[in-house]
Amino acid sequence: MRRDTAGRVSLALLGAGVLWLAGCASTPAPEVNAVVAPPAQWAAGAQGGTVQGGWIAGFGDPVLLQLVNEALAHNHDLKAAAAAVAQAQAEARKAASAQVPMVGVNVGAQRAGDTESFVQSDTGVSLGIAWEADVWGRIRAGVSAGKAGVEAARADYAAARQSLAAQVSKAWFQAIEAQQQHTLAEESLDNLHETLRIVRAQQREGLASGLDLHLVQTDLGETEARVQETATAQHDAVRSLELLLGRYPAAELKVATGLPAMPDAAPAGQPAELLARRPDLRAAEARVAAAFALAQQARAARLPRISLTSAAGTASTALQALVLPVDSFWYVGLNLFQPLIDGGRLKADVKVADAKQQAALEQYAGRVLQAFNEVEHSLDAESGLRRRSASLRQAAAEATQAWQLAMHRYRAGEAGLLDALQLHQRLLGIRQSLYRVELLALTGRVNLHLALGGEFQGAGQGTD
Repeated sequence: MRRDTAGRVSLALLGAGVLWLAGCASTPAPEVNAVVAPPAQWAAGAQGGTVQGGWIAGFGDPVLLQLVNEALAHNHDLKAAAAAVAQAQAEARKAASAQVPMVGVNVGAQRAGDTESFVQSDTGVSLGIAWEADVWGRIRAGVSAGKAGVEAARADYAAARQSLAAQVSKAWFQAIEAQQQHTLAEESLDNLHETLRIVRAQQREGLASGLDLHLVQTDLGETEARVQETATAQHDAVRSLELLLGRYPAAELKVATGLPAMPDAAPAGQPAELLARRPDLRAAEARVAAAFALAQQARAARLPRISLTSAAGTASTALQALVLPVDSFWYVGLNLFQPLIDGGRLKADVKVADAKQQAALEQYAGRVLQAFNEVEHSLDAESGLRRRSASLRQAAAEATQAWQLAMHRYRAGEAGLLDALQLHQRLLGIRQSLYRVELLALTGRVNLHLALGGEFQGAGQGTD
């Protein structure tokens, strides 16, 4: 009777404590979307409309889509990001398990006696249950932190997929541009060999001097070095792409002979929409929520812990009583633990958690500003690159005509070779610049899509 009475009193006290604590309100989580106010419109100006998905298809290159899908299946960094999601999920389940009572079985045996004779053998089996009453929300805060951690890991994985698609796209374009530069160097070398043939023919007829021969041979040596340089650069570009695909970097991947045409301007949407669309911003926001929950957990850890324990089992003085018990018992207990002296550890834990929460907020704000900057920079750079590309195309056409005219005049004996060689080098430089600007425009468009957070795959293009 005394045991029953004590149990009822303990449970009543616990119930009263829970009702009293129910009126204690928790500090609300900060509103992260109010940390940085987005502008109404993009300062650099943008194409109106909603951000569209499936931007890889916009380049009109089916090989690129195949490469992206290969990277999604085999890239090791992406697999590591997927493993981080699984780890976060396991951590969340671990935190949630504290809400469930722990049940265990205890089997024990004791023997007592002296050296002359065996006196007694006691055996017992008991089922124990332990459960912490989460009256201060310490466990619930840990569960919330775990859930936020899973959200952050999933968003990180989505961001890693987006980033990988962008890296493969840019690496593919860079490999093509490197191939173009190498082909251009080889074409220039062929032109100079033809020029050397003409000079030698002119020299045999007394129409060319030794100076002309030395000039063309000088350009030949320089261009041969350029061919070797561009070949190395092309191999390096292909190896970088192969690594992203999860392949061995053997520089064996065949690339296209020309860059795709620059797609039409892409809609950029509204700046405020960026916060929900970009996965890296969603990850940063989830980390703010996790930091807030951990701060709540640290505060609750300074308050008393109330736990309930109970056990039921059997005990006897004979081994066979394990099968046919003769005595049984049960009890219910209430435990309260209040930290008194810990050297300031729990108080320091609160300060650490508060600092981490503030750091998470500041990191989120900085990431949002950086995201806005990435979009503004990409929008601003794209218009300039379009104008540069058009100007270089016109310059290349003019330089081609000038060089051809100079060579015609040289063969006719109306002009010196030096002018033709200088125009050839000038044409080479213009075409090199044109390829680089076209590459910058395409990689800039990829960066814009990545900055806007639009999905890179559309319907029928694989799993996104």
